[in-house]
Amino acid sequence: QKAVPSREEHISNMKGEEYDVLVIGGGALGCGCAVDAVCRGLKTALVEADDFSSGASSRSSKLIDGVSSYLSAILDKKDLNQLFVMVQMMAERITLLKNAPHLARIQPMIIPLYSMLDMPCTWLALKVYDFISSHSNVRGSHFLSTEKTLEEFPLLKTEGLRGGVVYYDAQMDDARLCMAMVMTAVCMGASVLNHAEVRQLLPHDGYCRVVGIKDKIGDEVFYVQARCIINATGTSTDAVRKLEKESTSPILVPSLGTHVTLPRYFGSSVYGLLSPSQDKKAPSIMMIPFQSRTLLGVREYNLDELESPNSPAPEPEDVDCLLDTAREKLSPCVELERSHVLSAWTGLRPTVSCPTDKPPEDLEDSDREPVSSYIIEVSEEGLVTLAGGRWSSYRVMAAHAVDQAIEVCDLCDEDPTASWTEDLMLDGAQGWCCMLPLELVQDYGVPMDVAQHISDSYGYNGHALLGQAPDRLNRLHPSYPYIEAEVQYAVRIEYACTMVDVIARRLRAAFVDTAATLHMLPKILKVMTEEKEWQTEHAAQELMRAQEFLVRQMGLGSIIRPKGMCPPKKQPKKTGDAAAEECCCGIPARDDCRTFS
Repeated sequence: QKAVPSREEHISNMKGEEYDVLVIGGGALGCGCAVDAVCRGLKTALVEADDFSSGASSRSSKLIDGVSSYLSAILDKKDLNQLFVMVQMMAERITLLKNAPHLARIQPMIIPLYSMLDMPCTWLALKVYDFISSHSNVRGSHFLSTEKTLEEFPLLKTEGLRGGVVYYDAQMDDARLCMAMVMTAVCMGASVLNHAEVRQLLPHDGYCRVVGIKDKIGDEVFYVQARCIINATGTSTDAVRKLEKESTSPILVPSLGTHVTLPRYFGSSVYGLLSPSQDKKAPSIMMIPFQSRTLLGVREYNLDELESPNSPAPEPEDVDCLLDTAREKLSPCVELERSHVLSAWTGLRPTVSCPTDKPPEDLEDSDREPVSSYIIEVSEEGLVTLAGGRWSSYRVMAAHAVDQAIEVCDLCDEDPTASWTEDLMLDGAQGWCCMLPLELVQDYGVPMDVAQHISDSYGYNGHALLGQAPDRLNRLHPSYPYIEAEVQYAVRIEYACTMVDVIARRLRAAFVDTAATLHMLPKILKVMTEEKEWQTEHAAQELMRAQEFLVRQMGLGSIIRPKGMCPPKKQPKKTGDAAAEECCCGIPARDDCRTFS
């Protein structure tokens, strides 16, 4: 059995206590700061305007990526700062695999080679990658033959294929990892609150502040006292900075990335695929296995301005562009259409520029140049802003921000405790091993695919999840391993307040299959209505908001059309010479010949 303070208890604590550190933002950076601060013995609170990891932290590529981003910058731009960042990222990758083994795993990636000139260049680049990260690399890169490459990715374009080269990254479930950090902070004594928006930052007794917070669930405003405030709000970074000083110049330089989920047969169940573009102006594509499906990304471009901190709806044109790029890498006989897309979403990446004293109207393009890593800004009033960076650097960034907070706000009377999160096992990792799925099958009688999913998502907490709900082992959808017990666990333990919290950040179903998630909603609503004692009118509103989320943010209707919404596409019947045409593989077409679709 597992018990944690209720949401109401966290609110009561926040109203009546003074905190050393108040972290604003419940994404990777905010949760990392909360864990780091509470580990050092600081009285810590965290508030998030939406749900934990509701922003970019749940919409990443799911990779702790080192090759396609950093290595290309080192070789092409001669940016030695990226070398330091990459070495740091590789070390953090090992730390993540050690501290959250149930949520992070080694992900082999294949780079297909179509030119003899590409083979020595790619081999050399990856050997440089292996050398500079030799102390922290998980495995060394190596070649694959053409046959082995096609065995792993049978739908790859075969014309001119010379083989492939394999390197190793790490894959993680971003939203579940963020949730594990939240629960780790709670178990160590931190107060956390989602759906709580900061409305005011008021100075009080020097650096001690009073923060006005609007609880969106209880519809009340209350105030929290804290000696130091850390702003780690991602795309809302400038909004929080302006709460302190309205004339503050913006530092956010956001970019927008689009991902889609495809059926597993378009990719591999083991290997990911990175296909760099030969043209620097054209996008590269990446295909990785994710929760029994294939994740395809990423189409990314910079935004001139940010209309809202929330991720916009995926545009059909961006999805089509991504599919067109992927289609060029696949065999011509492969049919990859918009109808194959199971889910589509966008993510706002909160890249930042260096702070400046210039007023907003005087900013030039050179002042908006994004930094390659991250920044920590301390205002005159003591607000610590942590911005930029990636998932791969969240722990180091959080440690630096807490160090700065301790120094600026004099939080420790004696020598401050150094960060020790490098050796901190996150919630669910204690007791986890690769044999846990078998334990769950034997102890609770669940199918193996359900047990594997529970192990991969909750770690050793799977025992508490299944043990607390022996009567809720029914599947939410026949094609997926999600069960009703997860909804109950999300409400009772993981502070899920809305249906969107459950389908997007606790189960990840919305990011895997939007149409299937639509069919899960009635069962999810039934469990949540019983757990939270919703009235009929409130339950109807929750169902409507969940459906609206799938339409506005996950592409339902505009990109993903559930079966029955549109008639099947009619193909003209070929006759005469057209029927005898050869397919792309050079084999004469037959009446019983099928294509991959």
